[in-house]
Amino acid sequence: MRHFLHFLFATGVALSASVVPARANFADAQAAFELGDYQTAYAEFLKLAQTGDSNAETALGVLYDNGDGVPKDQRVAVMWYRKAAEKGNPQAQLNLGIHCEQGQGVEQEDAVALGWYSKAAEQGYAAAEVALGNMYHRGRGVAQDKKQANAWFKRAADQGNASAQQNLANALYFGDGAEINYAEAFKLYQQAAAQGYGDSQYNLGVMYEKGQGVPKDAAQAYFWWLLASAREVPDAARNRDRIEKSLTPAQRTEAQTAARQWKPALAQANRSNLETRPGGAVSRGQKNEPDVTGTAFRISPTHYVTNFHVVHGCQRLRVSGTQSAERQASDERNDLALLSVPASSGATAIIRIGRIHLGERVTAVGFPLLGIPSSTLSVTSGEVGSLSDVQGDTRFVQITAPVQLASSGAVFDASGNVLGLVEDKPNAAGLPQATGDIPKNANFAITSNALQGFLDANGVDFDTAGLGVATPSAQVAASAKDVVALVECWQ
Repeated sequence: MRHFLHFLFATGVALSASVVPARANFADAQAAFELGDYQTAYAEFLKLAQTGDSNAETALGVLYDNGDGVPKDQRVAVMWYRKAAEKGNPQAQLNLGIHCEQGQGVEQEDAVALGWYSKAAEQGYAAAEVALGNMYHRGRGVAQDKKQANAWFKRAADQGNASAQQNLANALYFGDGAEINYAEAFKLYQQAAAQGYGDSQYNLGVMYEKGQGVPKDAAQAYFWWLLASAREVPDAARNRDRIEKSLTPAQRTEAQTAARQWKPALAQANRSNLETRPGGAVSRGQKNEPDVTGTAFRISPTHYVTNFHVVHGCQRLRVSGTQSAERQASDERNDLALLSVPASSGATAIIRIGRIHLGERVTAVGFPLLGIPSSTLSVTSGEVGSLSDVQGDTRFVQITAPVQLASSGAVFDASGNVLGLVEDKPNAAGLPQATGDIPKNANFAITSNALQGFLDANGVDFDTAGLGVATPSAQVAASAKDVVALVECWQ
């Protein structure tokens, strides 16, 4: 479980009445954290924690939990959480409860966890209300009471907490501790889905297809499954592809346009104080060298695009050597991933639209995976050799630009637009692993058409252009270097 600092200071967490910390230090520490300068963040938080400030103590617990700027040590994290929790800091109480429930850095005790969750929930801390509701729902540390669980979920849901909205909607949909009420479940799923909650987006698709709590609407089901599939919700992609066949071209276009324009609402209450990632806590500070490197390109001031195979399984990501990144969405089938970063400056890539032509010139720019055989930027040129892979899949084009096995990178057309992304060769070609490397000059790229659909599904604005006036390959490469960046992954 990973703990985040991003919203720690924006939520107005109460401070100890006896201590008034220097707020500028909080701002400096938070800014350093966001930039990945964890040692500076640690130093600033430690200064404030030594004065007894509960927010700083909580922040130190988060740093030790994640191994950010310090060796990962859950026992030390628990120590700092306990100091702040005993002062009444609700985020510290919540995080301490999580450690007690999971037995991380402290003895596993459900009853003790329940007590800390209760203290934070009694202060109206929405994330703790959700945690407490989960304990009642599962009967951990207390007798199982699904009605009481739903009561806590409702308190958090009323504050706008998406997890609580999803849980309460499930109770109303399945009749789990509540009477079945599709109309109310639909409203709650809508509220959570609007914040980007993938499971709720999936469930809206189900309800639109079945006409539960809302009139049947296949196009709306497709729209929500389009969004949910981009967030890797199980079965969303299968349902998306299935229902797409029943839509008219106009309906598909309208839904895809709506998906492109869709933006998640700002997270409400204090849900983001305790967001988690699959795979457990991040282990940082134990080694400097990344496990994997690859290529991304800037598509907006706050987004980069890369290959799924580059960032799959990564617990920590960094772009351009200094900028921390989060994987926002991914599409394993098309080997695409979307990274979110704090606002950055610089040129953004232009996505190629229109027909790709056999024989047109392309330039591949990127970094190979770590150790294959170097991590320096590589630029190669070639042509579009085929408009599909060897199995006839038109999501891919074959390119003659030399590409390293298992590499990554962006493929630019002669005008400097992104025509596609270099694809891991065995997967792209669909050849059995036993055949070994793909024959010489048979390299593949996922096309810009697939990329546009992925970005549309995630509501990312991007610039497009058709094939224009050809420019020298050296000029294309020079422009490409302004948008291409090294991705580093710690697993």
